[in-house]
Amino acid sequence: MLREALRPTFAWLAMLCACSLFLSGCGSSGREMANVSGKVTLNGQPAIAGRIIFANVEGPSAVAQIQPDGTYSVEAAIGQTMVTIDHREKPKPVASGPEPMMRARMEGLTQGNSLVPERYTDARTSGLSLDVKTGVNEFDIEMKD
Repeated sequence: MLREALRPTFAWLAMLCACSLFLSGCGSSGREMANVSGKVTLNGQPAIAGRIIFANVEGPSAVAQIQPDGTYSVEAAIGQTMVTIDHREKPKPVASGPEPMMRARMEGLTQGNSLVPERYTDARTSGLSLDVKTGVNEFDIEMKD
């Protein structure tokens, strides 16, 4: 009798523990985060779209959307961070089927052309890095052709 009375309580307790474990894995990676904001320009003019990828060398990456006035804001992990810019035109349509898709990938047609100089799309060539510190970080990015 006691065993049957405790069964629903045990089930709820097990469910509560499982949910707690699941939720503890969500959200922040446990790394301290800080705000990074600034303005992105290309040849002195505001970049009107695209995204900035902040790849922390020891932690999680963060992505900021560039607003129409060239500004951005993001929460990024504290520490040394490599920075790249991604802004591409829409790719050209590709015929369906495995063979046309494979050919398109080999020819580089699955991504649109970069609308920023290619060197800024790769962390090895962008020349952009930032040591994110606690608090507010201002990081303006001036791209040149």
